[in-house]
Amino acid sequence: MANLHHRGSAKGPQLTDPHAVLDSIRAFLSSCRVPAVLEQGEEVVPLTEGEFTVEVSAGRLCLEFQSGHRTVSRRVLSVERHRAGVLECTIQRFAGKEGKLSFLDLHRPQTASTTLRGSRESFTEQFRRILHRQFPGWEITALTCGMDLQRSFSPVFPRACLRRGNQTLAALACPHLREESGVLTFALIWHRHLVESTHAGMPSQLCIFLPDNAGSLTAQRLRWLTGRDVTVRLFRFNAHGSAGEVDPQDLGNLDTRVSLTAFGDTNLNPGGPTAGVTPERTLEIQLRSGIQTIDASLRPRPVHGQVLTFSAGDRDLIDLLAVSVAGSLAVLELKVTEDVHLPLQALDYWMRVAWHARNGELNHLFPGVPLDGKPPRLLLIAPAMSFHSTNATVLSYFSPGIEVERIGINEGWRQGVRVVMRLRGADSPISHGSFE
Repeated sequence: MANLHHRGSAKGPQLTDPHAVLDSIRAFLSSCRVPAVLEQGEEVVPLTEGEFTVEVSAGRLCLEFQSGHRTVSRRVLSVERHRAGVLECTIQRFAGKEGKLSFLDLHRPQTASTTLRGSRESFTEQFRRILHRQFPGWEITALTCGMDLQRSFSPVFPRACLRRGNQTLAALACPHLREESGVLTFALIWHRHLVESTHAGMPSQLCIFLPDNAGSLTAQRLRWLTGRDVTVRLFRFNAHGSAGEVDPQDLGNLDTRVSLTAFGDTNLNPGGPTAGVTPERTLEIQLRSGIQTIDASLRPRPVHGQVLTFSAGDRDLIDLLAVSVAGSLAVLELKVTEDVHLPLQALDYWMRVAWHARNGELNHLFPGVPLDGKPPRLLLIAPAMSFHSTNATVLSYFSPGIEVERIGINEGWRQGVRVVMRLRGADSPISHGSFE
């Protein structure tokens, strides 16, 4: 027992005797300031005095606790491991199936990762039930929320592959409204992975499940994602796990306005001090003072920043709006580090600029320059080695009507910007050289 509860102990001898397991659980709970229980695939449940029991009866150790309006009863078979703030156990559910259950001390910061993982696994199981109800007769051949850094899969969004005969569906779910800005990026990455997996079969549809109050941002983006032959379907689910399909055309009216604080070349000092200035802002200063380094067809002035005001989730890009000598608008998105969301965050800005330009609301920003009325070009600018490996995948879904270019600059751009790479849309580099 002393070894089991030693501070920082790793997995030790498994406890299986019901009375020894009971003593271990009681000792752990007595040391907890905020005791809770987490069953695999379920939400964390605080253990309130008088609302749970753990006792040996007829040679079996039974745990009962209240979870919402229901009473949960589980047989505890063994203690597997004790670590700071967590006591991991094996339990027996109904029908004799074994599972995992952990006692937690929520007061300890070490339990945060366990709680977060439990919450994600719980939502994944909810997603499984939604899929079974939404697609009866389909087999779920894959369902996970596991992180996969190699393939850039996020643990936030559970992903699934379903099959029926020779048909395949790709599906992905968003747990909260606050995560919607990232869901479409990972849905496209997941769909592309299944397309390229020889064993998965060609997915004819991509099904995205969103909370009841979400969907507008995703619907706005979908209107410009026509570069691949895939049907994207949107579903919204409620707190009870009931889901229904929605038409993207019924969602997503653009909410944006031209900012009165749009400015041209004021307050620029390319050679000045940069202490306290973000790298993106430093790059902005460099480009605004020499934008023709990026594209010789662009007029050196005016170059506007912060032209539009809108809400589209987290956005840490710098955006610039310029015009060519021929009157073509160009949206420049700047990023100095890898960002998996760069293409779709840039799309958020581009489609709003396109909308305002189509309605003649940007003409005053370029006095004396007749705008040609065409959709703006979209230039994604970053150090050449700092484009995320999945950016090309996401760009391959963009509408052919969006003229997009990735422009890679030298790594030493602070001493002077040089363009070392230009790629159209989702094109891949012909060769990889040095980007010093």
